Amino acid sequence: MTSTKKDNKAAAGNTHESPKKKKGSPSKAEKEHLRLQEQVAEKEQEFQALNDRYLRLAAEFDNYRKRREKEFSEIVAYAGESVLRNILPVLDDIERALKHKSDENGEQSLQDGLQLIYKKFMKILKDFGVEPIDALQKPFDPDLHHAMMTREVEDMESDLVVEEFEKGYKFKEHVLRHSRVVVSK
Repeated sequence: MTSTKKDNKAAAGNTHESPKKKKGSPSKAEKEHLRLQEQVAEKEQEFQALNDRYLRLAAEFDNYRKRREKEFSEIVAYAGESVLRNILPVLDDIERALKHKSDENGEQSLQDGLQLIYKKFMKILKDFGVEPIDALQKPFDPDLHHAMMTREVEDMESDLVVEEFEKGYKFKEHVLRHSRVVVSK
């Protein structure tokens, strides 16, 4: 009898297991858990890809910044190089004028040589954007002129530039040097 009771219990136990699902098919909760794990894995991969991209971009930007700093320091160090290169021919002309032996027309040839050098030098300055400030007979402008003194001049209105001690120059729109002038009063 004992064996039949055990068999009956085993049979009864089988009837209780029937509402449970078979071992091969997962439950809804297990499916949802698996789906969430897959999403987490996908998001982790996306995060890793984005993180790698961020690190690469940060490194590239750092390299770019260092390269720009180096280029800027070179520009500052050699900013005047092109100006100096263009002024050297003027220096050559002055040296040639000094080596030239004077003859009976020595003063005139020296004057002509200096005039040529002056014209060449003014052309170089103009090519770089440097222009002389036209001051004579113009109204006094404190942004362009530095008044050294005033002078009373007959038949002239006041605040006009009547004499120029030293010529002023502008570089594009900036004043490099103010004209030193005498102003009428």
